[in-house]
Amino acid sequence: MLSRAVVRGASAVGLGAVMTGVVAGLGWLSMWVVYHWVFLYVVEVVVMLAAAAALLLGLAVGAKYQPAWWKVSMASLFVFAAGWLLFEESCVVMADQQALHDRGTTVPAVVVKVREGDQNSSTTVEVRLADGSRQGDVELGHWMPRTGDQTVVTLDLSGPARSRLGPPPGPPNTVPRTIGLATVAVGSLGLGAHLTGLLETASLRKPRPPEDAPPAGHRRRRRLRTGLRRGLRG
Repeated sequence: MLSRAVVRGASAVGLGAVMTGVVAGLGWLSMWVVYHWVFLYVVEVVVMLAAAAALLLGLAVGAKYQPAWWKVSMASLFVFAAGWLLFEESCVVMADQQALHDRGTTVPAVVVKVREGDQNSSTTVEVRLADGSRQGDVELGHWMPRTGDQTVVTLDLSGPARSRLGPPPGPPNTVPRTIGLATVAVGSLGLGAHLTGLLETASLRKPRPPEDAPPAGHRRRRRLRTGLRRGLRG
């Protein structure tokens, strides 16, 4: 009994580690994509759609089950999805900031327009650069500018990172990413325990005979009668 519990626990931890590793790998991949190739918001939309699909799939499957242990599994799924979203969001934001920190170019600029954000968008500014060209949708730095302010803008001339008002930012904060991955690990452990229970139940379940098959006792009596007939004929 103890050995079975140990095996079950080890299997749950192993499955949880695999799921956490997959999420971590996807996070590092998204960081590479944002740093080198694709604009930040494109990856954010893809991640949110994937997380929403995972939640809807879990809810659809869970709606068919009534046991109390399924509530624990659903809670684990929500924890896993929330941690995944936080982890992925932190990864892409960190990659965007790291790109500006590594290769950002600072140029003089004058603020020509401030676009106030709302609940669906953030406040950005439009600036006029020293060569007379304009740069729109520039992210704010550490202060709220006014039209006519002379400042500097950090641009990513060779990549997709967002332009930002002010000098190049420092290295990104890794705490949110760590918290997100830890949350994923907790949810993965619960999901791993649930999957281990399902696999164990499936392996112990006896195959059902076909509906049109005769009962086992009937088959034994039939074989006995056949044997007696062959003995009498012999």
